Amino acid sequence: MTMRLQDIYTFFVVTRAGSMQDAATEIGVTPGAVSQRIKAIEERSGNRLFSRSRKGIALTRAGEALWSDVSEAFSAIEAAHERHVAPAPAAQIRISAAPTFAYACLVPRLGEFTNAHPQVRITIETDHRMADLRTEPIDLAIRHGLGEYAGLTSQWLSSPELIVVGSPELLAGGKPIDSAVDCLAYPLLRDTETVCSDWHLWCKARGIDVEKARFGPAFKDDFLILKAAVQGQGLALIHDVYVHEELFRGDLIKACEAAWPTHFAYYAVALPDTFERPAVRTFVQWLKSVSQEPFRSGPAAVRHGNAQKPSGRLTPISS
Repeated sequence: MTMRLQDIYTFFVVTRAGSMQDAATEIGVTPGAVSQRIKAIEERSGNRLFSRSRKGIALTRAGEALWSDVSEAFSAIEAAHERHVAPAPAAQIRISAAPTFAYACLVPRLGEFTNAHPQVRITIETDHRMADLRTEPIDLAIRHGLGEYAGLTSQWLSSPELIVVGSPELLAGGKPIDSAVDCLAYPLLRDTETVCSDWHLWCKARGIDVEKARFGPAFKDDFLILKAAVQGQGLALIHDVYVHEELFRGDLIKACEAAWPTHFAYYAVALPDTFERPAVRTFVQWLKSVSQEPFRSGPAAVRHGNAQKPSGRLTPISS
């Protein structure tokens, strides 16, 4: 009698999975095909292999005897297949980052990483809230703060500066900015989350009366502020790491050289064991190396009464 090995293997998978449906999914066939294979064994042996009830399926005495004979052999075959035949499973990294950081820092360069490491699959989720790395399916979070998170490990990525930027068209049509106080001649775009605190602190540090400022529209996140600045709606006080591409293309230029170092930095944050995973370690090393690259000088942009090139200077970043 010809032995149909696929029927016996199907019996093995059904018994391990506990249902015909789950076995069909695992093998990649229809539930009907699974039933036919089990039926073929039963017809050849003359014994029922499973008893069926509302609770599912259970092995009969004949089924238990067959399972005892074949389970160890098929388990060994599967293990050998995984070791010598099956391709290595793709490594998955699920990342949580603020929308602006993802847009400005991750997405523009991510293709370089995926091309160099096709076996690593990256998923990026954006949210303003902090993901709970202990209870949510997030491997790595990019957080802006002091790097101190109880029970988590942080690796420093970059320390941004707040710089003042505006569109070439806006600056060409307004008062020349020769010092920080001249920024008050323009609408100042603000963040609804901080209620203008960045501009207030920036002005206070330079002895400028913020009450003389003319504030423009308020936006919930830096991405919207950046968009409004490109459209010429006002000046933006924004992290330098967010405007690399806009400065390079000449969509924005630095309105003045009065940068403001912040006490906060960007960190890669994860559970301690997560950083030991090879894929995560490789990704974080790549992210650090990208952060260390100097920003490229952009094309010249002319503003009223002055000619100014977009500054390519950023705060030096090291690992």
